[in-house]
Amino acid sequence: MTSRERILATFRGDPVDRYPVWLKMGNPTWQKTQPEPYRSMAPDALLTACGCDLFMGCGGGVDVKKNPRVKYTRTTEGDIIRETWETPDGTLVKLEQKDLASNTTHPVKHPVETKQDLAALRWLYRDNHYYVKPEAAAAAKARQAEWVKKDAITMSGVGPSPLQEIIEQLAGLENAIYLLMDHPDLVREVLDVMHQDRMQMLRAMLPYEVADTFWMTENTSTTLVSPDMFEEFMMPHLKDYGNLILQHNIIPVHHMCGKLNGLLELIDQLPAMVNEAYTSSPVGDASLAEGRRRMPSKALIGGTNAALWLAPAETIVEEVRKDLAACPDHRKIFLSSAGVLPPAVSFEKAKTVVEAFKSFTP
Repeated sequence: MTSRERILATFRGDPVDRYPVWLKMGNPTWQKTQPEPYRSMAPDALLTACGCDLFMGCGGGVDVKKNPRVKYTRTTEGDIIRETWETPDGTLVKLEQKDLASNTTHPVKHPVETKQDLAALRWLYRDNHYYVKPEAAAAAKARQAEWVKKDAITMSGVGPSPLQEIIEQLAGLENAIYLLMDHPDLVREVLDVMHQDRMQMLRAMLPYEVADTFWMTENTSTTLVSPDMFEEFMMPHLKDYGNLILQHNIIPVHHMCGKLNGLLELIDQLPAMVNEAYTSSPVGDASLAEGRRRMPSKALIGGTNAALWLAPAETIVEEVRKDLAACPDHRKIFLSSAGVLPPAVSFEKAKTVVEAFKSFTP
């Protein structure tokens, strides 16, 4: 089978010649820590050299004309990024610190801390107008054609649904829970405004999307939300997004990289076809066998975790072999590094594990 045939068959649950395998190594977090030539290789060349099936980005992008009643500014001083939104209900300020070692940013101050901040937040998601520029759509179509020639499956996507965005990016976990309990009606109003804004964005984007898959980047974890919170506040939104994606004949994918064990039956009810970054213990808490038993409608991309990747190659291979042996069936399994491949993993070790995974018989 070609790589595209193998991955698409895996998503459908059809028979495959072997498990697809993909490592998240074509990124600065892994590559910048490695010696040459791996440090400077193009991501597709790196993955091909490692023996992986290709999964590559191909987002068309969407532009937005923001609410004119919100004034936005962004400044950088040293390693601190300051973002400010001036709204009719007050000013929101967000501070983030850049971490050069991991090529990431981390919150120093969340913009939503009080009831007044919640009221101001509504303005950020009102009266926005989304559109796709013709040149951006044409460029995405050309990129997709090139990736298909290279036998790659492609991805596009958006960030987290409203409650997850409030927890992760806008209020922080502790304060988000306080606000939800102290001001439930206002929080629900904000969530609805955010959801309608996301639906407007998707309606503008999806007619122009040419990627094979569209990812909803939830990062969901029961260390952040309870199963009841997930069912009440997140599932209705994720159903709307997944169904809209399916209407455009695109494969919807949940990126959920946290602890999902308490959510598997709930996730199985959602319209997305694939669950990605499906992470085993101890970083996650769900095995491939549990996923196949309790979430049978979903293809699983993952099956390992960052801590396991720090073990010897033989240990990694044996752990995954045992997990696969416990599965009730071997459909819909796509082996990957789950999260980003840890920088401590060498190219040689990664390739050894990939080749072993490819030798497994579905």
